[in-house]
Amino acid sequence: MKKPTPSVRLTDHMMLIGFCLALVYWLLDSFLSLFTHYDNLFEQLLGVNLDEVWARVIVLCLFAIFGSHAQYTINERKKAEARLERDAVTRERFQRLLSPDLADRVVSGELRVEKGGIDQVATVLFVDIRGFTTLSENIPAADVLRLLNEYYEVLVDVVFRYEGTVDKFIGDAMMVIWGAPVAHADDPCRAVMAAIDIQAALVEFNHRRLLMGQPEIKVGIGINTGSLMAGYIGSSHTMSYSVIGDTVNMASRLCDTATPDQILVSENTWHRVADRFHGTPLGTIETRGKGRPISAFSVHGAKDSTHTAPNTVISG
Repeated sequence: MKKPTPSVRLTDHMMLIGFCLALVYWLLDSFLSLFTHYDNLFEQLLGVNLDEVWARVIVLCLFAIFGSHAQYTINERKKAEARLERDAVTRERFQRLLSPDLADRVVSGELRVEKGGIDQVATVLFVDIRGFTTLSENIPAADVLRLLNEYYEVLVDVVFRYEGTVDKFIGDAMMVIWGAPVAHADDPCRAVMAAIDIQAALVEFNHRRLLMGQPEIKVGIGINTGSLMAGYIGSSHTMSYSVIGDTVNMASRLCDTATPDQILVSENTWHRVADRFHGTPLGTIETRGKGRPISAFSVHGAKDSTHTAPNTVISG
């Protein structure tokens, strides 16, 4: 697609305008000077007293300086407007992934989001509605869409409270990352605390639905921690930030295996959070698509019931 040719405005040539104004001044002054007596023919033809040439040169320079300064000021203003526009686009893009305060820190440059793939350790959470297919078959499509939007409002509020990155929405499932692009020292704990708070938030959400005669929403949650590849994925026309790797696949399979209201975490995650949460070892469990059984733990709640969202960022 051919890009439109940008229009040229007078403000794009302020320095040239300054010179033109100086020339007009010179010609006008010279014309008026024709009616003045001069000592010789050369001065009369030139329209200026030779003793006053330097005065006109100074005026010419002043007009040129005015034009240059005006052009510089306008160019700086244009750059500032372009920078604000770029920042707004960047902020809008990252606010879909990050909490508003983290998005602002990325835009300001305080936190960096590297382009290209980076191998790093992160924690991935999947949450999925149980029995959603049956539920969606019994209500109109418009009501299904409204339900999902209200449901995701609840979940994303919790995720942003713990500074997680919303990777994507997949129908009735949501994928969230802790550790990319913004990392904290306690990312696994943040993920598990977010999972517990999601369950608590859905209790209130379901209470409102029951009062309106609507069925409850039950979810299963799976969490895994490990090495993955994080970066921008897509084509040259559109790209989005995401993560890939077996760590992501295992979190998804744990979510698929979780029963309603259950939080399943992998052994890698449990070893990092065992001192903060109550849980039950489930031994090895079979998961769909995994060649061998994996060790899993069921989390029941935090040992400190007054836990709050931490706020220490160590990298980004």
